[in-house]
Amino acid sequence: MSPPSFDTSAPPQVLLRSGRASYELVKSLGAAHHGELLLARRRYESDFCGYAVIKRPLQDSAGTEHRLLEEGRLTALLHHPNVASVHHLEGPDDTAVLVFEHTPGHRLDTLLEASGRSRLPFTEGFALYVAAEVAEALHHAHTLTDEEGRPLRVVHRDVSPHNLLITEHGAVKLLDFGAASSVLSDEEQRAAPPVSLAYAAPEHVARQALDGRADLFSLGLVLLQLLTGRHLFEGADRFEAERRRRREHALPSAAPTHEAALDAAMQEAVGMAASRELRRRIRAYGHEDLEDALRSVPVAFQPLLRGTLAPEREERFGTGAELARALRLYARRAGLVFGRPEALAEVTGLRYAALRVQAGATPEEVMEDRLLPEEDPAG
Repeated sequence: MSPPSFDTSAPPQVLLRSGRASYELVKSLGAAHHGELLLARRRYESDFCGYAVIKRPLQDSAGTEHRLLEEGRLTALLHHPNVASVHHLEGPDDTAVLVFEHTPGHRLDTLLEASGRSRLPFTEGFALYVAAEVAEALHHAHTLTDEEGRPLRVVHRDVSPHNLLITEHGAVKLLDFGAASSVLSDEEQRAAPPVSLAYAAPEHVARQALDGRADLFSLGLVLLQLLTGRHLFEGADRFEAERRRRREHALPSAAPTHEAALDAAMQEAVGMAASRELRRRIRAYGHEDLEDALRSVPVAFQPLLRGTLAPEREERFGTGAELARALRLYARRAGLVFGRPEALAEVTGLRYAALRVQAGATPEEVMEDRLLPEEDPAG
């Protein structure tokens, strides 16, 4: 993957200095929980030392710095290959910012969009691989302890395609613990409503106390979507994409015009009505809805989804480790060999197909080309 592009005509804006290291702004990456993400070029004295992602509090959000400190304390304790790591927590003028590793890749929500646009479904092996990798990352977070061995009772609370990254090397990363709850969180954060409503467990929507099984339900929703191309609650993914777009546009900017303010108010009213309807559907979710959804997946796979998407959490897998073992066992029995190289190849092929459709080819033409036999170079 090529390095990020940026404007070299203007002098760089230094976001942060740390000893002899400085971080220069490349571009904004949009809003995140309690802050804004910025891609930064890292320099040690005058030498280029790669890129980093800086998360800083939004200027117009009260209390975001406190929440950012909580996120930094928690993320610094997470050490897993499938979790994006934080380098350090500091900032100018006593303003806290987080500095994360920069991992080039593609978020899963953009890949789902590409799949829908090109009508090219994900393979079962890819879905199993991604879900198993995320399940192991969640198990690490759910079983995290402090330095004295006391459980931190971490719940990510926003396992959604937007927070899952397939890197340029085919690895899977779980991102953004900004909405996570733990014993390090205050009571207000632990009781906060879902951020990504479309991927929230029923008990989360009902504002009940949460444990790791809520994250496994969210992962089950992602897994079902990868396998079938459809969300368990029809239209919920489109609702979530639109809500995320509105949050991105809510970043601090120039004062909106009167017409833009009216339009935003109208969109907000429509969004609130859609949110109420989705909450009602999630609260009413039962076994009949689950069995209807499972008709579109292979019979042998259905027990795995029942173990993640059961309406009652007592009927789900108890831990992420149990789920990961079950997914890998199924893959082994089905003869599916899948890892980083295969994931990278699938993502590359999918993005190429989506770009061809965007350029004017039909999905049928793209699929026909994929099915043609490769030419024999010796022929």
